[in-house]
Amino acid sequence: MIGMKQWTLSTGTPVLLETQPIDPRSLFRGDYVRLNYSISNLKPSELTGDDEFKKHDVIYVTLKKQKKYWVPQSVTHEAPQENDLYLKGTIQYVSQHSWNQETETSDEITNLQIKYGIENYFVPEYEGLELERRDNDQVVDIRVAIDKYGRSDIKAVLVNDIIKYKETLL
Repeated sequence: MIGMKQWTLSTGTPVLLETQPIDPRSLFRGDYVRLNYSISNLKPSELTGDDEFKKHDVIYVTLKKQKKYWVPQSVTHEAPQENDLYLKGTIQYVSQHSWNQETETSDEITNLQIKYGIENYFVPEYEGLELERRDNDQVVDIRVAIDKYGRSDIKAVLVNDIIKYKETLL
């Protein structure tokens, strides 16, 4: 497992993902930041690819760079072509309704909640709350390495575009 992580970190394509940290604490493992990515909740109707999904499906989310961040382009059940950059994930939840804030009604639209395996990042003791309770002007982003098989690992945590935590090779 360590070898696969190191291979992904050293050979993977670095991408920047937009996040919204939440700070829980594990009694056994210490402080960590639970990361909620904008790519973790997708509406297939807004993307290209497949339409039918169910809980626990393995899926592939093709990414494209848009300004500062990488964003989803398609979601499929099959791995994309080799030259596409994609994340492999597992569907945690499928909802057939989504709240429309403009009309204040529930729209009938499929919404996928996806787990990629990069949702937790352990930090030194007492530093998780610092990321959780950041000032309004602080932006926390995550640099992730994605290998050619869609596996990903966190390379760095950035606060206002400055590296706060960095994974190093063993």
